[in-house]
Amino acid sequence: MSRKNLLSVYALCLGSILALASCDKIKDAVKIDLGVTSSDITFTIPVLEQSGEATLATDQVYLNIDSIIKTYDENLSASNIKSAVIESCTITLIGGDSVDNLSVLESCKVQFSSDSKQETIIVAELPNNPDVESYTLEIPVNSNLDLAPYFKSKNFSYKLTGVSRRATSQKLECKATVSYHIVAGL
Repeated sequence: MSRKNLLSVYALCLGSILALASCDKIKDAVKIDLGVTSSDITFTIPVLEQSGEATLATDQVYLNIDSIIKTYDENLSASNIKSAVIESCTITLIGGDSVDNLSVLESCKVQFSSDSKQETIIVAELPNNPDVESYTLEIPVNSNLDLAPYFKSKNFSYKLTGVSRRATSQKLECKATVSYHIVAGL
C-alpha cells in the first residue's frame, strides 16, 4: 500500500472516530436530569380493629411524565427515560391524636406498579417504626431500583401495607409525598 493510500485510510479512520465522538456529544447535549414529586396523594387508613398485618391503603395516581419532560425539552418524551429512581417517601397524618397516630404502625411498606409495568415491587419499607407518638413517617426507599419501565405510563398504583401494633378507634387521614429522580435523553 502506498504512503498516500495509507494516509488516506488513517484520515478516514480519524474522521470516523471524530464523527462518532460528535454524535455522543450531541446525545449528551439532549439530556435532562429532573426531580419529580407526586405530592398530596391523599388516602385513608381504615379503623384497624386488631393488631396484625393489614392492607392500609391503595391508590391510583395520574402523573403525566411525558408532559413534564416536554416542558424541559420538547425533543424528549417518556419513551426517552434512561433511568428513574425513588428518592424519598413521606407519609403525613392529617389529624389524629395521642393514641391514634402513626405510632400504631409497627412496620410498613410501599408497593408500586403502573399500567406499563404491572409487576408490583416494594419501593420503600420501614421495618421497625418506634412506638412513640408520630404524625410523620419518612419511609426508607430502595434507591437501587430503576423504575424507568414503570414510567412509560401515566397511571401509577401505590399500595401501603403494614403491621399494626394495636387497634385504632378512628380512620387516619393521611397524605403521601413521593419524590423521584428521572434522567431522559437520546
